[in-house]
Amino acid sequence: MARKLFIAGALLASAASWASSANALSITINGGESPTFPPTFTTLASGSSPLSLPATTCCGVTDSFTVSADVIGTPPLTSGSLLTDTIDVNTSAAGTLIIWVTETGLTSPLGGVNFTSGLASNLLEGAISSVTLSTFVSPTNGVSPPNGTPLDTATFTGLGTETLSTVDNPGSGPYSLQEVFVIHATGAGNTNLSIDLTSSVIPEPSTWAMMLLGFGGLGITGWRSHHSRTAAAI
Repeated sequence: MARKLFIAGALLASAASWASSANALSITINGGESPTFPPTFTTLASGSSPLSLPATTCCGVTDSFTVSADVIGTPPLTSGSLLTDTIDVNTSAAGTLIIWVTETGLTSPLGGVNFTSGLASNLLEGAISSVTLSTFVSPTNGVSPPNGTPLDTATFTGLGTETLSTVDNPGSGPYSLQEVFVIHATGAGNTNLSIDLTSSVIPEPSTWAMMLLGFGGLGITGWRSHHSRTAAAI
C-alpha cells in the first residue's frame, strides 16, 4: 500500500512539473542609452518564449545603435532557465547601450537553487572598448532595472567566457530572471554576446539522508548477495 501511495505521489509531482513548464512565460527585452544613468528604457520586444528581436534602432539618445536578439525561455527550456542565444549590436558612433532581457512569472524551482551563469563575449570589433554581462534573480518578479540578487558579472575587453554557480533562494514565487548587457563604444563597431542562465534544485538535508540510506541499503544487499554466493561455492 505504501509503495502504491509513493508511486501515485511521484506521478502527481511529475504531472505538476510538466504542467508548470508547459505554460510559456513572458520575456521582455528593454534597451536604454547613456549618457544619463539610469537611462530611460524602451521596450524593444515582448512576448512568449522563444522571442526574436529583428534589427532595431536603439534607443533615443543618439539612435546610433542597432540591436537584434534571440532569446529562449520556458518552454522549451526547463523552468528556471533563460538563454540569450545571441545579442548582436552595431554602432555608428560612441556611446553606452544597456540591454535588459527578463523572463517573468517563474514558480519553480523554489527553495535553495543553484543558478549557473554562462557569460560569453563572442565578437568585439571596431571601437567597442568593453562589454559587461550580468545576471540577476528578482524575488519580486521585477523587469528592469534589476532589483534582485546579483548572480554573476564579468567585463570583457576581448573574446572570452565565464561560468559561475551561485546559490540563492528566490522566495515563494513568482520570480524573474534577468540578463544585462552593457556595451561601451568609443566609435563605430559591432559585438556579439550571449548569456546562458540555468538552475537546479539543491536537495534538502533530509533528501541527502534518504539518498545515503538508499545507497547504504544497496551496498548491504550487494554484500549479502556476494557472501551468499561465496558460501554456496564453499
